[in-house]
Amino acid sequence: MTPAWAERVPGLRPSPVRPVYLATLVANIGSGAWYTCLAIFAVRSVGLSPSQFGIGVTVAGIVGLLAGSPLGYLADRTGAREMLIGISLAQSAAALGYLLAGGFWSFLLVACCAVAGERAAPGIRIAVISGLTRDKERLSAISTTVVVAHIGAALGSALGALVLWADNRAGYLALVLLSSASFFGFALIVRGVPHVETLREKQIKRSVLVLRDKPFLIVTALSAVLALNWGMMGSGVPLWITQHTSAPAWTMGLLTTLNAVAIVSFQNRASRGGTSVAGAARLAVWCATALAVSCLLFAATFHGSGAWVIVLLLAAACAQVVGELLYVASAWGLSVGLAPPDAHGEYQGAFGTGPAAALMFAPALMTGLVVDGGVAGWFVLAGLFLLGGLPTVPVSRWALRSRPDPAPSGGPIPDLKEEQTS
Repeated sequence: MTPAWAERVPGLRPSPVRPVYLATLVANIGSGAWYTCLAIFAVRSVGLSPSQFGIGVTVAGIVGLLAGSPLGYLADRTGAREMLIGISLAQSAAALGYLLAGGFWSFLLVACCAVAGERAAPGIRIAVISGLTRDKERLSAISTTVVVAHIGAALGSALGALVLWADNRAGYLALVLLSSASFFGFALIVRGVPHVETLREKQIKRSVLVLRDKPFLIVTALSAVLALNWGMMGSGVPLWITQHTSAPAWTMGLLTTLNAVAIVSFQNRASRGGTSVAGAARLAVWCATALAVSCLLFAATFHGSGAWVIVLLLAAACAQVVGELLYVASAWGLSVGLAPPDAHGEYQGAFGTGPAAALMFAPALMTGLVVDGGVAGWFVLAGLFLLGGLPTVPVSRWALRSRPDPAPSGGPIPDLKEEQTS
């Protein structure tokens, strides 16, 4: 019997998707540790030049971008759980493949396999959750998975930092083995998740739907613009602090810690407003507003120094993390709410290309806008966020009108149409 206090904690409640939380934690510990050290391993152990590493990662990112939707469609036909297990086993093998890479082409092959799995797995994981949950429980499960992923990545990054401190080949090899073992462990744990009924079992024959769903594709593109907030904190803000302010370097560590604590503490709460498409669309507007305010506050730190600039940076980071919380809630609410009940794998795979593209292009965009453009670049970025968020409400209404039928499985769509007209 589950204790009463555990019933109030989403990740501890009895649920068919509870093993997914543990599996996500395990996988993200391994991947978080590995990606902390990947660049140094590629240069020192594989023998790549920094430019070769950059080209290899970019090409792998493009391959991963293209793989998400086809693998998602295949998951709908053959089984989302089974596809997720297969992808995690492939990722485990790809991690070991880094040990065999002896030059650029072998590294590129391994990286393409690893990144394709990395890009496809989150969407298929959401398809598994969507197939086993309904309504508010669905979004709560998704947001809990996001929180668990952050915790795992943080723990893994700490392990990676220790290996970087030791800086020896034995440590890097140990991380490769840890990464491989974590994906293998993910596959073993997910075997305990119930099977999600497939299109074949439902005797449904259809072609690809998402490529004909114009409003959903536009929602995906708008969400991709908002996903640039991840790149803003990952590359734009650190470079801004070091090149355009006199704030100490440790300030970025403070902002990163603030972000991680806020995501873990408030993501489930923030996701409550995204349980309908109408609500998720409104969250996108508020997300864009918060991110635009964050950009203006970061711009105000230009050539700043002393305690005042640290206060402004903290205020900007608070606005950014509010935007990030709302972005995650909005993105999953829209992608799940607008997906036909028998096409979650296909739709989540397609939707995942938006954040993947944003993460791939963000470093170059942030360098051009924020580092080279200075204050004006922050204003342009604020405008981009508003352009990504404000149209979401009318486009989501268009998407709802274009749905052929409400979800027969008790999903969110009937309530969404009611809310839209109220």
